[in-house]
Amino acid sequence: MFRRASTAAQQWLERWRIRRACAGYRLPGGYRRVFHYHVRKTAGTSLNAAFWALGGLELAGFGEPCCARRGEHVFVRHDPALIERGQYLFANGHHSAHTLNLPDATFTVTILRDPIQRLLSYYRYLRFVRDDPAASAREPYGELMREEIESLGADFCDFLGRVPKPHLLAQLHMFSRTYDVAEATERVLSCSAVLFTETYAQDLARLADRLGLVLPVLYKRRFGEPFKPGVRALKHARGLLADELDFVAAVSRGLGREGRRG
Repeated sequence: MFRRASTAAQQWLERWRIRRACAGYRLPGGYRRVFHYHVRKTAGTSLNAAFWALGGLELAGFGEPCCARRGEHVFVRHDPALIERGQYLFANGHHSAHTLNLPDATFTVTILRDPIQRLLSYYRYLRFVRDDPAASAREPYGELMREEIESLGADFCDFLGRVPKPHLLAQLHMFSRTYDVAEATERVLSCSAVLFTETYAQDLARLADRLGLVLPVLYKRRFGEPFKPGVRALKHARGLLADELDFVAAVSRGLGREGRRG
């Protein structure tokens, strides 16, 4: 009984400390927190690491539930209820934008990447998890990726015929449940900041300046050897990615008109 009471008291104290810390967050523009729409294989973990560094935190520092406090810095990852509650300085998640109801005064950011390069990176990553004996021990998603690994098939061409659509068009799916280019473009352009993998370091510097934070460039989770598909496979991939290619191009045009990125 005493141990249970002690544990409950500790939990209450930790929740109080989190509320107290979050009550003091004030970012430029009237924002209270930052949320990252994290599309896999776009350098998203590098962006997360830049924010976690504010509290001297690494990915391995997270437990269950996916919330960590370091001094006055509170971080959340992948828990929709905690994300929507808004008690954090920075949070990230792979959940599609239409599934989340973020609180007011949330600064939203995402990273986009050339769809072909993102798909090749995803393919290399799956091969790494499948082929590296120690990968499942090092990778936080190892046990959750068996179905994805099965989509690899015999080669890249086989992979293109097997990869599920939400993984194939992950950027488009993040911002439109129906893979609608116009809807996804509008959603991304409503984000507070949009970064690109190809210009990540420069975009991160501009983001840090906007938020008044020190965000180091930390490249995380690079996997596998470079992979170059054959001409036929590349042409087939471009056809499958046509809508996402249009989407990224439309976002780039929109950002050019608005003069806003990073």
